[in-house]
Amino acid sequence: MLSRSFLLSLSGCLIATAVLGVLADDPVREDRIKVFLFASPAYFADSAVDVYKDACTSLAGTLIDGKVSSFLVGGRDIPTVLNRTDDWYCIFYDNYNCSGDEDDDETLVFADGVNNLESVGWEGNIHSVECHIENDGYST
Repeated sequence: MLSRSFLLSLSGCLIATAVLGVLADDPVREDRIKVFLFASPAYFADSAVDVYKDACTSLAGTLIDGKVSSFLVGGRDIPTVLNRTDDWYCIFYDNYNCSGDEDDDETLVFADGVNNLESVGWEGNIHSVECHIENDGYST
């Protein structure tokens, strides 16, 4: 039979591992934000991409490249995204090197998400993403 102290130690380790796992998977951090990309049909299956602050993340070579029909920034579900209080926003590009400015026809700028990219003529056009924090002071 296992001793009581062993079981307490084991349960403590399991709880610590679970807490650290949740913290490591936090969708919004100071240095990066998770962007959830969905292929058609919308919200059926997602591909989570870690986008680091002010860095271009290309989707080249990924299974989701050219198939994005909707996306959410900073959460896997709509209520999580709508309850965010940070100042993150992302620029989505119709190229692989994040070239173009925010007023260009080859970019979309969003802080939350889009359910139907086809309605704006962008289904399958997202090939890279770059995310920024509007105000330099990070807070959640």
